[in-house]
Amino acid sequence: MTVALSTDPTAGVWAVYGGVMPYYTNVLEPLIWVSDDMKLVPWLASDWTSTGEKTWEFTIRDGVKFHNGDTLTAEHVAWSFKTVLNEWSYAPGWLHVKPENVKVLDDRTVEFTTTDVFPTFPGTIAHNMVAIQHPERSRENKEVIGTGPFKVTDRKKGQRVETKAFEDYWKGAPNIKSLTYRAITDPTTRALALENHNVDVAYSPPTSKIKSLSNNNSTKVSKQTSPGAMYVGLHNYKEPTSDPKLRKALNYGTSQAKLVKSILNGVGLPARGPIAKSIYWSAHEKLPTYDRNVRKAKQLVKKSAYNGQELTFLVSNGTTSGRTIATALQGWYDEIGVNVKISQREEAAFADAVRAGDGHLVLESSSSNSGAADYLIYETFHSKGDVNERLYKQNGTGLYNPGGKVDTLISDGFQTGDKSEKEQKYEKALQIIMKDEACVVPLTYQQYVVGSRTDVKGLDLRPINEMVRWPGTKHVKQ
Repeated sequence: MTVALSTDPTAGVWAVYGGVMPYYTNVLEPLIWVSDDMKLVPWLASDWTSTGEKTWEFTIRDGVKFHNGDTLTAEHVAWSFKTVLNEWSYAPGWLHVKPENVKVLDDRTVEFTTTDVFPTFPGTIAHNMVAIQHPERSRENKEVIGTGPFKVTDRKKGQRVETKAFEDYWKGAPNIKSLTYRAITDPTTRALALENHNVDVAYSPPTSKIKSLSNNNSTKVSKQTSPGAMYVGLHNYKEPTSDPKLRKALNYGTSQAKLVKSILNGVGLPARGPIAKSIYWSAHEKLPTYDRNVRKAKQLVKKSAYNGQELTFLVSNGTTSGRTIATALQGWYDEIGVNVKISQREEAAFADAVRAGDGHLVLESSSSNSGAADYLIYETFHSKGDVNERLYKQNGTGLYNPGGKVDTLISDGFQTGDKSEKEQKYEKALQIIMKDEACVVPLTYQQYVVGSRTDVKGLDLRPINEMVRWPGTKHVKQ
């Protein structure tokens, strides 16, 4: 079976793993997996527990074999974490752990001491980028040694990774005997490769091809709601979007349902908030539905500080359909009397412009590829979160942050491991963000699309698309 990916599975960033991407390929595995309903699942760790305010102990599963035949131990786990923490400068901050604070207690137990109180540590490492590998893997020879259901047999830089089933896999041998992952970066080319049966599965075909792939007797399309959301960030500290009345007017001027149906070809779900509804604390059901109301939007514009000035709408070239989405919004906002100019820029220039506070409106998206998604609300809406600190020194708070009460609620939610308490705190914060202050205009809860041949059965997609599972997938004769 051949899978067409939109990204290169041999990219240089994956040298730490012997040159093979841990996403999608099922060659490498983390300690914790994430289920199809975003719950944590014991994986290479059979159990974990908090043993102190900042300490965690993980029990390593018995009987797991590496592709070279060695048995997984706590030493392998500690070595893997230290390697990643030393490899990527951002990893210690992201994981809240320093290399020296990963300790082997015995053959089956690893202790992690976090740099601060961090109840979401288990969910944060439920992430394929924190994969467990054997120390004998070779960066120089591009050899990867993992524990997954498939092991690498060959790779061609920039083109493909070839694997075969690992018969000694701890969860049983896979149905498929071999899997090849091809890098096909152009979406139209991926769709054509699927139609011509050069591949069996193709990630992210263009939305314009979804209908034809669905109507083709030889191909089918699957949609999976992800933990991602798209929204328009409104600069809360730059006139005139500093006025909540104008921000609410822009919300009333937007039709999420029409955007999904007409502009995005049915890919995505209309959003109420900036956090995907698949994340349990998103408060989706309890957030206001502004709905498009031109009359009310016009009234709010007249009452606001807006006096006809041109608002800059920053859009990145790297955002799929970004220009199309921005153009639709521009038309809707013109109808309510708000003049918007689209400024589309290369990704680096876009990031610089956002940091400099150049835009009134910014087309943003957020997503989690780990089991713990708390950082989504912290980084964007806490005044000291990464996104907000772009302007923190200039105005004393963040780009989309409404102030002290939201900071307190987010901090309290971030520091608790109690799910119901976390949900309550984040819900209150999101109510302020969306209902009281209208800090952003939510657009869609994102979905990703996978095309496949009709003889491919048992495709096991997950909300976190990097965590797709292939062992149960198989070819069925038509």
